Amino acid sequence: MKRILLLLCCALAVTGISGQPAGGPEPGTPWNLDTCIAYARRNNIGVRQSALQVEQQRTELSSARMSRLPDLNASVGVDLSLGRTLTGDNTYRSSNQTSGSLGISAGMPLFAGLRINRQIKASRLDLAAAVEELERLREDVGVQVMTLYLQTLYAKAMVGVAERQLALSREQTLRSRELVAAGKQPESARYESEALEANDYLTLTQAQNDLRLALLELSQALNRPSAEGFDIAEPPTDSVTLAALHRAGSIDAVYDQACEERPHIRAERLRVESSRAAVGIARAALYPTVSLSAGYGTGIYDRDEQRFWQQFRNYSREYVGVSVSIPIFNRRATRNNIRTAQLSLQNRQLALTEAEQSLRKQIEQAWYNADAAYAKYRAAEAALASARTAFAYAEQKAAAGRSTLYDFNDAKTRMEKADAESVQARYEFLFRQKILDYYRGQPLGFADAAR
Repeated sequence: MKRILLLLCCALAVTGISGQPAGGPEPGTPWNLDTCIAYARRNNIGVRQSALQVEQQRTELSSARMSRLPDLNASVGVDLSLGRTLTGDNTYRSSNQTSGSLGISAGMPLFAGLRINRQIKASRLDLAAAVEELERLREDVGVQVMTLYLQTLYAKAMVGVAERQLALSREQTLRSRELVAAGKQPESARYESEALEANDYLTLTQAQNDLRLALLELSQALNRPSAEGFDIAEPPTDSVTLAALHRAGSIDAVYDQACEERPHIRAERLRVESSRAAVGIARAALYPTVSLSAGYGTGIYDRDEQRFWQQFRNYSREYVGVSVSIPIFNRRATRNNIRTAQLSLQNRQLALTEAEQSLRKQIEQAWYNADAAYAKYRAAEAALASARTAFAYAEQKAAAGRSTLYDFNDAKTRMEKADAESVQARYEFLFRQKILDYYRGQPLGFADAAR
């Protein structure tokens, strides 16, 4: 069943190997994260190349299986002999002669030191490893797209922060003009308010440019033909959703699950088994090989007095034979091949150990990063709430003309900073938690965020 699922995964990846990139949503429809990941996996060049590698491994497995079957060959020849020539009665005479020959031969290995069985096993393992490698590339593409998607969401959120700050600055500019007209503030207050509004407008322009660049980078990562009209949907990222993402558990549990589910770990294990089979293939050269052969042949001579079909029957010959080849000495090539295969097996075992250790380190880092990011997010939310309360009092005092523009701008700047830090902490936590969920085997999308 597992093999069938792997092959189905490969078949889905092979879809769309040729032709233009597969289409996404209708024009003007925002792309969600699941759509972006699916589109990127279908159209990523590396994934499509890996799918071709899977097909190549499947062909090699077919070749290994077919090596059990006998081979069949036919030969037809025409010879022109000048001078002394061999006749049909196996004598020589001085004359020019044209002769023809027809032969059919077949051969079949009976025993080859279990080399064929081990080659089939190694090819099957290599195919499974290639499928796992394809799945690893698909997951890597998903993580890359998720990272760029969250960066784009962060850029969108920063545009919202800049727009809110610009709206507050415009309100303050209007208020300052009214207070100056009423004689409650000096003329300089109006110019200071207009300068702050212009600065906030510049900040908004920079945020919008950052958003456009983020959308362009994400669109290019999806391998879309053009970024024109491309936009993404904003998933719910309120405090309830983020709290639901902060799942409990233990590092050991995540590691044990990742060791069973991560494609690159499964691929390394399959490569170890393939290398172990390669040692058996090398050892097969120590054993004798037994082969069965059979054939049929006949000849036709133009100088022979017999008719064509009579010659065809009279000069025909058949044979059946069994041959045994016993290795005695081949300059230690077989021993060296065995040693090379054993060293390759040890290298694969070390690669597996290294991959497992690296996975453990990555999970530990992801675990502590996710915890720290969630704590930072909660602190940033509390700081933002306090900054908003402080700004509300400053705004009331400014509206009544009982505070200076410096006090208002100071409170506004602190709220703006807290708002930006809250947005940054929110998307940093989303990224860290999604990476940890990736090791847990959870989907990268936001469909399960509220569960």
